[in-house]
Amino acid sequence: MGVQLSRRSFIVGLATTGVLAGCRADKSAEPTSFADLEDRYQALIGLYAVDLESSATVEHRADERFAMCSTFKAYAAARILQMSDAGHANLDAMVPITAGDIVVNSPALSPAVGTTMALRDICAAALTQSDNAAGNIMLRTIGGPSAITDFARSVGDAQTRLDRWEPALNEAKPGDPRDTTTPRALCGGYRAILAGDALSGAAQPQLQRWMAATTTSTRRFRAGLPAGWTSADKTGGGDYGSTNDAGMLIGPKGERVVLAVLIRTRTVQRDAGPFNDAVADCVRSVLARLDHS
Repeated sequence: MGVQLSRRSFIVGLATTGVLAGCRADKSAEPTSFADLEDRYQALIGLYAVDLESSATVEHRADERFAMCSTFKAYAAARILQMSDAGHANLDAMVPITAGDIVVNSPALSPAVGTTMALRDICAAALTQSDNAAGNIMLRTIGGPSAITDFARSVGDAQTRLDRWEPALNEAKPGDPRDTTTPRALCGGYRAILAGDALSGAAQPQLQRWMAATTTSTRRFRAGLPAGWTSADKTGGGDYGSTNDAGMLIGPKGERVVLAVLIRTRTVQRDAGPFNDAVADCVRSVLARLDHS
């Protein structure tokens, strides 16, 4: 657990602070430890972050399994964009929306029952509003939950697995390996689709625009960002306090940090509330460790 700094970052740190790496003249400026945050919120916190310029990383419980919840929707949209580039999906195709499609938390598609929506608008609804009916239609388009597992492997994520549909995949029962991921794996996969070579042509900018337009991040990632920063990210939530956010933090000078934060309650309380403030505190602590605070 902790921060791994590249040699360049180490030298820059020495030059700018005049102290040894890992030491600060002002101890009060030390970022809050993740163990302290876990105690404060009575939660288990998993996270992994990488600064795309310096290659510095921050991690805590990076290889422990957490429920994936709606973070799968970024993978689903990325796969549809791949299929569109290959001529196997049409983003302008009009998809009928039926009453049978509607599940809990479908704010965009519920009013559209009996009409049709373009596949691109369904993807947008899933990413910007975390619409669950839209998520299921995306899964149906790519071949079901197992297609998310296959896509994850194709972008270097060896841990993520999706087994069920919305909303069952949010059950998040402790110890159940279904529909889970790890912070390190999810961060690596998101890096591939948002800043790597997993998507070509106009696909990656489109995915970034959808994720930058999210309305579900204001109390999570975006609540912890310094002035001038924004994000392209996807949230997720489920039982046992499962509270996730993953994506790219973008600074005013072009700084880019890919981060995955996955949290669940320490207790066995299935109806535990979300840990929004804990996610925001994790963002602050990660950026402080990367000298971006």
